[in-house]
Amino acid sequence: MNVTFLNPPFHPMFSRESRSPCVTKSSTLYWPMFLSYAAGVCEADGNEIQLIDSPAMELDLPQTLEGIKKFGPELVICSTSTPSILNDLKVVHAIKQEMPNVKVAIMGTHATAEPLESMEMEPSLDYVVIGEADYTCRNLVRALRGDGAPVGQFAGLAYRTAEGKVDFQPEGPKIENLNEIPWVSKVYRKHLYSCYKKYFYGANLNPLIVILSGRGCPNHCSYCVIPQTLNGHKFRRRDPKDVVDELQYIKENFEDLGEVFFEDDTFTASHEHVRQICNLILERGLKITWSCNARADVPLDLLKLMKKAGGREMCVGFESASPEVLEKIHKGVKNTDKAIEFTKNARKAGLLVHGCFMVGNPGDTPETLRMTLDYAKKLNPNTAQFYPIMAYPGTEAYKEALASGALKSKDYSQWLDKDGFHRTTIQRGELTSQALVDFCDKARREFYLRPSYIIRQGIMAIKNPRERYRVLRGFGTLVKHLFRKHGELAPVARQAPTIKE
Repeated sequence: MNVTFLNPPFHPMFSRESRSPCVTKSSTLYWPMFLSYAAGVCEADGNEIQLIDSPAMELDLPQTLEGIKKFGPELVICSTSTPSILNDLKVVHAIKQEMPNVKVAIMGTHATAEPLESMEMEPSLDYVVIGEADYTCRNLVRALRGDGAPVGQFAGLAYRTAEGKVDFQPEGPKIENLNEIPWVSKVYRKHLYSCYKKYFYGANLNPLIVILSGRGCPNHCSYCVIPQTLNGHKFRRRDPKDVVDELQYIKENFEDLGEVFFEDDTFTASHEHVRQICNLILERGLKITWSCNARADVPLDLLKLMKKAGGREMCVGFESASPEVLEKIHKGVKNTDKAIEFTKNARKAGLLVHGCFMVGNPGDTPETLRMTLDYAKKLNPNTAQFYPIMAYPGTEAYKEALASGALKSKDYSQWLDKDGFHRTTIQRGELTSQALVDFCDKARREFYLRPSYIIRQGIMAIKNPRERYRVLRGFGTLVKHLFRKHGELAPVARQAPTIKE
């Protein structure tokens, strides 16, 4: 059976699978990782797969539709996100108009959070994949092929009944044996290699490959959408040998590789798992550079081991300087002194840190925002991002914002500004949504325009050609936005289905 997996066209350089989907101010473009994992599982089940990443391939809607029609699929599965859902459903509608006999499904964080609403918003949509998509997509394909359980008899799918009503089966248990899932890097190599160097992460060495060593996060941060919709809170690990085998494959099959990024919700959730991976890398003598998402609780001895095994950088969510705010968002690491010590230890170990700071959380005031900016300067990570809270459906943050009245709109077109950059629909007292965006712009200027920071990055760029490309491209894009106004909505709203209050 022919199946198309589609990352739909939207704004140029739109990163749908980011934790905060948007067009970034650092030239970042994410790999469609979860879409690719699901494609790999369906391909391994004997199907012919087409994987289209329209933002990376620079395809508009007519070009995307033309490519799909040439392949002739019986099923199209589209990735979605909250900020792009109105656009994504328009793409679904266009596919059904051009190819009425093709079944269309959507997957992703927003699809999981609002499956029934999505079906109601676009009457031509056939299915919504709920939660972890890999095996549900495979089960759907089998049902349509006629050699699996019929639609309605397996978990994790919303669908239309013979009477035209919308029904669904909730998601079943998460995938326990992650070693069974085909390596996503092989899917990239076969289907997306032409785009390999289009993907760029502003804090990382590029080109890069993004994989998972595990799924699920044991922490319960209220704002983090992927554990609360796709991956769950139980940390499920791949066998370290399977992980390092994939690293070896990547090293041998991706020309001019910069680094591998472990996009686990928290790669360091299990210190023992990290130790096993690092030790195996060292035992094999594998020379590969990698970075990861981490938490500010990794001890110095493990940081040193990570560096020795090729670790370069950790992406860490510090979020706020206010212990009260950190408590309210269930951050867990509430002691800023410990976070400062962690950052110092990372420096001792020779690891870089990319710091994430978020404003507009419960308890935030102009004073806590200033504290957070000063905190970011004190931590002094190699790179930093400042962003307003994006309360996505399916998260505790969204429920809190609804209950407290902080969510000022349920119109999904307002999650982004007119150019696709971050906007927020949250207001905290005098901190309007525009004030939060303006503060992030101000924080970015204050952080990146410090003479000491510019000198440090310049020295790094001079010493290391790999870092030079990252610094020059990222800073070149960033500087365009440092004095630009963000957060403005398009003058005319996009034509799209409305959302019921």
